[in-house]
Order: sequence, then C-alpha cells, then structure tokens
Amino acid sequence: MSTFRLGAVFAAPFWLCAVVTPLTAQADTDACTLLTPLQVGAAVGVSVGDGKHVAPTFVKTCTWTASGDSDVKTVTLYLQTAAAYEGGKQMAGQMVAANNVGSVRSAGVGEDSYYFVTGGQVGLLVKKGGNSFKVTVYATLPVDKKEAMELTLAKEVLAKL
Repeated sequence: MSTFRLGAVFAAPFWLCAVVTPLTAQADTDACTLLTPLQVGAAVGVSVGDGKHVAPTFVKTCTWTASGDSDVKTVTLYLQTAAAYEGGKQMAGQMVAANNVGSVRSAGVGEDSYYFVTGGQVGLLVKKGGNSFKVTVYATLPVDKKEAMELTLAKEVLAKL
C-alpha cells in the first residue's frame, strides 16, 4: 500500500469526526438553559448576570459572572459525554498518584461524581446516564465553601437532565 493511501486510511476517521461533530453539536443541550441566574446567585450568595456562551455556536459551556465586587467571580457549567467523564476521572486519579498533585474524592451525587481539587481550586464532575457535566465556582473562598456551592448547583442540573 502506498504512503498516500496509508495516510488517507489513517486520516479518514478523524476527517469524518471533524465533519460530523458540528452537525451533532447543534443538537446539544444548551448549558445556559440548565441553570437560571437566580439559581446560580442563590447558590453562591451573590447576584449574577445572564449565562453567556464562550462562542455563540458552542453551547456546551455557560458562564455566569458575579455582579459587583465579590469573592465569587464566575461560575461555569460544562456539558460532556459520560465517556469523557470516565477518561477525565482516570486521568485525574493518575495525576494525583503520579505527581501528588491535588486530590480526587467522591461527591456522592448523580450516578458517579467527584471533586477534583488542585491548590485552592475545585471542580465538581458528575455523571448521569450518557451525560456528564462539570460545575466550577471561581472564587477566593475556602475549598469547602466552593464545594458546597458546586454541589447545590449540580443538584439543580441533575434535576433537568
């Protein structure tokens, strides 16, 4: 088999994914529809603006920004597949074991969930069926306070999935 044909055979699956992914992305759930500004504000203790997408055509991530001067800066919700969740959980565990960086521990919500803590930052990742999501509160607060806020928000999202 020629080098050209071998390269074409190897590249074909990646090309197909690149073509199909934008088509499936349009059918994705809009992350901004899963939490209201009132729910986010109640969970973090400060009012927030409407959720915003990073890009108008990428609706898997939504960010709410706190109004005024507050220890809470932003809250993000990122939607992903259960397969991505499993890969992320495995990678987080390997990072902790290999480099003693951060910690991973169960959050006890959804079908499976964990907090991934590195330094003063924490993210809560949750799996339910074929879906998963990550909710993160970006704030200058103790980790346990951010975990409690993220857990409140995760329960709201789970009710809609």
